[in-house]
Amino acid sequence: MALIALIPLDGTKLSESAYAMLPLVSQLGIDRIRLVSVWESAAEEAESGREETELSEVTEKGRAYLEAYLRQQAEDVAAKGFQVETVVRIGRPADEVLEATQDVDMIVIATHGRSGIARWWLGSVADQVIKESACPCLVIGPNVETDLEHFELQRVLLPLDGSDAAEQAIPLAAFIADKTGAELDIVRAMSLTAVSYDPGMGVYSADLITAMEESVKAYLQSIADKLKGRKVETTMLMGGAGEMLLEHMRERPAGLVVSTTHGRTGVKRAALGSTSDRLLHGSAPVLIFRPSDEEPGDIVDAARTAVGL
Repeated sequence: MALIALIPLDGTKLSESAYAMLPLVSQLGIDRIRLVSVWESAAEEAESGREETELSEVTEKGRAYLEAYLRQQAEDVAAKGFQVETVVRIGRPADEVLEATQDVDMIVIATHGRSGIARWWLGSVADQVIKESACPCLVIGPNVETDLEHFELQRVLLPLDGSDAAEQAIPLAAFIADKTGAELDIVRAMSLTAVSYDPGMGVYSADLITAMEESVKAYLQSIADKLKGRKVETTMLMGGAGEMLLEHMRERPAGLVVSTTHGRTGVKRAALGSTSDRLLHGSAPVLIFRPSDEEPGDIVDAARTAVGL
């Protein structure tokens, strides 16, 4: 079965930095790439009251420009061994990109903030696409420090919180580790806010803290046991998940984070979960998807089948 990845492009080198993930995409069995660009001018110009004939001419010139741009990009991507298709759409970028993802297994997207660019087409577009996509999104965030020009995956960070939703990322992370030979770095944060506080003593209950620590360690070990035969490290962090995960990544750099985010099918969310938001602003690319009743794409099914989890 052919697997498809979609890359949104806006004509900038920044959007094209998503190509750095193509070697990893290929290792995961994806052999088709869909390059998508959207000409937004029609919607903006229509609101300005310009004549319909003039708007049509502007739109067609914009379409022709993007078609030529994508043809050149397609040649470069095809040279890397992929089958490539190009799509030019007219309308509002985020909506049109999402329409083009209907049969896609993964979206590969770079977000704003890199190369000193303050605001660009894919800034708000990436936000909406990541929040609303049914399939996994491989995101190069604004603070990525990984050497993208020589990207080689050696460590995959898998943050868990004990929930069934978070654990749906385990097969995909294990699948990636199997394909790349990377180490799995499994982390769970324990927040003291969940521990009983004794105001009279001015301290948290030592017994409860010890019990929670033992529970978290046992949980991590149970996950590691399911992943026998792979290189696995487990770490318990003390504190809020978002900040502690970023600190962990500074001390123990990862080449990729694999994570789920909360969300319900059919609901347009105002924001991702707070931990997911923090991870997307971390030092490594993030492969993120939301568990739902909607099929998240064949890449997730392939991972579940291959790993047996």
